[in-house]
Amino acid sequence: MKELSLNNKLYLLTGIFILVNLIQSALTPISVDEAYYWVWSQHLDWGYFDHPPMTALWDAMGYSIFGGTFGTRFVAVLMNGFALILLWKILNPKTVRQFWLFVILSGSTVVFQIFGFISTPDSPLLFFSLLYLFSFKNFLQKDSVFNLVFLAISMAGLMYSKYHGLLLILFTILPIIGRLIRNPKFYLAVLISLVLYLPHLIWIFNHDFVPIHYHFQERSSDKQFKPERLLNYLPVFFLGMSPLISWFSVKSLFEFKPTDDFGKSLKWLVLLTGFFFLLSLYKENVQPQWLLITFVGMMIICYDYYSQREFSNWLFKLGFAGIFLILIVRIGLILPSTSPFSINLNFADELKNRNINNALFEKYQEASVFLFYNPNKKASVHRTLGNRENQYTLWDWEDEFHGQSVNYISPWVHSKDSIKAYKDKEYYIKEIPDYITFYKLKIQTENQFESAAGDCIRLKINLTNNHLHPLTIGGDSELRLNVSYYTQKQYDVVYSTEIKIDKLTLKPNEEKELELGFKNIPETGNYKAAFGIHYQKIGTTYLSEPVEIISK
Repeated sequence: MKELSLNNKLYLLTGIFILVNLIQSALTPISVDEAYYWVWSQHLDWGYFDHPPMTALWDAMGYSIFGGTFGTRFVAVLMNGFALILLWKILNPKTVRQFWLFVILSGSTVVFQIFGFISTPDSPLLFFSLLYLFSFKNFLQKDSVFNLVFLAISMAGLMYSKYHGLLLILFTILPIIGRLIRNPKFYLAVLISLVLYLPHLIWIFNHDFVPIHYHFQERSSDKQFKPERLLNYLPVFFLGMSPLISWFSVKSLFEFKPTDDFGKSLKWLVLLTGFFFLLSLYKENVQPQWLLITFVGMMIICYDYYSQREFSNWLFKLGFAGIFLILIVRIGLILPSTSPFSINLNFADELKNRNINNALFEKYQEASVFLFYNPNKKASVHRTLGNRENQYTLWDWEDEFHGQSVNYISPWVHSKDSIKAYKDKEYYIKEIPDYITFYKLKIQTENQFESAAGDCIRLKINLTNNHLHPLTIGGDSELRLNVSYYTQKQYDVVYSTEIKIDKLTLKPNEEKELELGFKNIPETGNYKAAFGIHYQKIGTTYLSEPVEIISK
């Protein structure tokens, strides 16, 4: 029997990869993030609160044909099957040994396996990262019109997938910028990509730069370095590509000597991305998927390094062991007894049995899971304490519930009716007639002040009602002014007190300045605080920017 050619082996491998991922897509319940992006896909736009729109478009295309988790993930599976072919074209294996090196690297690289079927912004980022590197390599070899156009499309695709795509573009261009700035065709590629990206830029401008504000200002309010973040980051960076063959990938990274501009760009991509996220530890922990572009670069470098020399069979043994472990994890994601996603299906089914309409949740993840499994129902989010804003805030869906009867579903607001849900917590279902929305009320005051512990603090605040309905606050109304102190995390409240004011009504778009007082925390120390509204039926929501309070 004639042995298959290398190209036919690639197509067989790709077919198996796609088939396995399609089966996985059908049998694995939806994750909370996927449910969130699926909700986006039902309301297509040029941008969203957290990310650009590519993942929503992919979800919408597949879901419109097949529905369910299979449809939601269908396009991601197909496109990352093509990504496997792009990786092959970049690496260009020529021998059987190089083919098996390709198999173990692609098969044991975690991001390639997870985002081969999970439909989040990292999935299109993975595809367009490989399309970009393929196009970039070809453009460096021959700057033809065909290669120029593909380079432009891949750059726009990266930026439509996730803002991290900008790092991939910058860090591959930077080491050879001297060559590129002398090439007019490179400027043309950048110009075409910007024209393609213009609709999203216009969307950002029309929405007050909300994604930029979120990622660079709101995402982390804890702006101080913590050593444990570095201890968490180092294993993620050095082990994240493929844990069992990490020795080989790290060795290849530091011993790799680029012989052309593309190789130089790859090495800079890995090192500069690593350094960039090292600096980000000042604000927050680095999540493994943020380093996806790093792992793609490391995978290519590892192949290039070992494909040119003899190496220990341990690379093959550990690589295949890594593939086997990933298969075990994949099976675990399917089985109801071990899958962390099964609870999402159970949560939605329990609520479906209650025949709930106008469902209101505290977090966008819960609302999204509910909507995914109950697409004909209505749901929105009411943020309490410092839970972050999200796409539901932009949609104003909560405003549609004003004056209506809603079911508030939360582990914190008790009622007689409840279900078992996440982490075996009781989720209470509380019916609230004549619901009041107030999340567009803005509170402004000084951003820092000092006071003796236990003393009365006097200050001025501005209240602005941005709703289309009036709001009644203070006195015996259901909405009361409140200030909450916290140390690090916004929802770890150490002191909270109502701010007494006479009942007042703010008309739509009306602004009022109030002079008021409240008792400072009895203990000394440096605190952060937020002013907000305490809704008697639910709890407190922060409506001001964080305020620094020094209690002496």
